[in-house]
Amino acid sequence: MPTIQAHIMAGHSAAQKECLIARITGAVVEAVDAPIDSVCVLIDEVPRAHFGIAGKPATATTPPRAVLQAFLIAGRTDAQKVRLIEGLTAAVSSAIDVAPGVVRVFITDLPNTDFGLGGKTALALGRGIGRAALVHQA
Repeated sequence: MPTIQAHIMAGHSAAQKECLIARITGAVVEAVDAPIDSVCVLIDEVPRAHFGIAGKPATATTPPRAVLQAFLIAGRTDAQKVRLIEGLTAAVSSAIDVAPGVVRVFITDLPNTDFGLGGKTALALGRGIGRAALVHQA
């Protein structure tokens, strides 16, 4: 059920985006032990003029940037999250030539009551942890 939303600057070829999807998927599978069929990748191409850096819109000469948000059912370990951040950064860097230092990765842990698949919550599917456990982890 991991879902990765990748916001990238517009201008990449279909082949680059296909490679990006494959590498992001591989990074998720390797980092958090998710079944490949459960990984969903969404690419949002952002016009450069809509990508703000240092208070100004990016231009045609601005080096590419990427922001990724990983939505996970709560319960992954800190070590898995570290591997995920490293893996996603490497995937973006290698697939669409974004410098690793400007790739931003955010992980959102969702309680198993707040994540669903096929009309059922993760709780009903026996996956992840709930809010009470999240409170105790903080």
